[in-house]
Amino acid sequence: MRRVLTGPIDYLAGLARDVRAAWDRFVFTPSDPTPLGVLRVASGVLAFWSLLVYGLDLHAYLGSEGWADPATVALFQAERDPAAWSFWPTVPDSLLRPVWAGCLAVLAAFTVGLWSRATAVLAWAIVVSTARRAPVSLYGFDQILSTWLLYLAATGASGQAVSLDRYLARWRRNRAEVARRSKGVGWSARSGVPEPSVSANIGLRLVQCHLLLIYGMAALAKFQGRAWWTGDAFWGTIAAGEFRLFDLTWLAAYPHLIQFATHAGLALELSYPVLVWVGPLRPLMLSAIVLMHVGIGLTLGLTEFSLAMVAGNLAFVSGPWLRSLVAGRVPGASAGRVLYDGACPKCRASMALLTAGDPDRLIEPVDLTAVDVAKVHPSLTREACLRAMHLVHSGGKVESGYDAVMTVLSWTPPFWPASLVRYLPGVSPVGRRVYNRIAASRARDACTDDVCGLHPTAAPTSTPAGRTAR
Repeated sequence: MRRVLTGPIDYLAGLARDVRAAWDRFVFTPSDPTPLGVLRVASGVLAFWSLLVYGLDLHAYLGSEGWADPATVALFQAERDPAAWSFWPTVPDSLLRPVWAGCLAVLAAFTVGLWSRATAVLAWAIVVSTARRAPVSLYGFDQILSTWLLYLAATGASGQAVSLDRYLARWRRNRAEVARRSKGVGWSARSGVPEPSVSANIGLRLVQCHLLLIYGMAALAKFQGRAWWTGDAFWGTIAAGEFRLFDLTWLAAYPHLIQFATHAGLALELSYPVLVWVGPLRPLMLSAIVLMHVGIGLTLGLTEFSLAMVAGNLAFVSGPWLRSLVAGRVPGASAGRVLYDGACPKCRASMALLTAGDPDRLIEPVDLTAVDVAKVHPSLTREACLRAMHLVHSGGKVESGYDAVMTVLSWTPPFWPASLVRYLPGVSPVGRRVYNRIAASRARDACTDDVCGLHPTAAPTSTPAGRTAR
């Protein structure tokens, strides 16, 4: 009898413990913030674009005598959402353009991850205020975008990866560490992989769970429409001419294809909330959902809405996989060794700057004054390395000077755009001359065993003044 009474109690107590442990694992396990950083960039670009479009006819959208004057909007909001708010009605018409420009600046700073904690909150306020002030242009895109921005602002984790905030923090840390080189202490760049955090995990979980609600509720709502049961719903979207970008009415000759597209979309939305959690099936589900939104964008012209939904699905993408897209190789594998002159203050500062943008230890800095360069690559000599920075690729290829700098820039996301200038006609020859002139004019520290870390027999006893390297 005692076991009959205590058995259910023990079971319920164990169940409560398991549920609590599962909840803690789901919500409070630190996660890689890279997907959240990429989501911030995508959301920031969309928010910037949306407000930029408003600026094409700013007074018509947000002015006191526009298509929807503040009094009419206030009456509309009082009936539908009394708690709605917006700062735009308080902005005089004469200041609309300056305030609009300031909001664009905030959205740009948020996109690149500058002062990300503050700009995330401001970006959310800007998007919500604009949507509430201009209900004539409100549709699903504004609602989805404001939701992603709310989660990014609430968790404060959007700047933990893929941001200028993190780059500047890494740069300051690298500068402090490489400065120790002048005291005879060695230096090596740290990994660029961001630290997992609980706040990043909470942000990702909020976006993920919201996606489950969106797709799940959308599928259940479609069951109420007869066209989804008969398979004709897809035809209704492509036959309507209001938003479509292409004429797809020729598909009427293929009714079975229309029915398949209708039922496939419904099945995808219905199964997504369950199957996206299954690891082996996740890439298939995400690929299918992206293709669905591409189809929505092409058939209905809802491009911004589709992009916002695709951006939200980044919450399910692996951080290491996203970084591998930038690295172009297995995460953690070095792409090349950079030989720089550790006795040159400018060279040390340059390496601190470059390695701060390294996504995952693609760059392995090597102080040529502390090693035998011939052991790094048999074709290298100390004299050549002192004249110019050398890059030894993982495959054995060697580049030097301007060409090496451009390659390293192409490996670091913050400087990747600058590396594209080498493809412009006439830029590379000029760049090589400029590099050589700068390299030949920089100063070096006095070269001693304590500073350079060289044994006297490992290198020439003197280095001509003015001989330089990166």
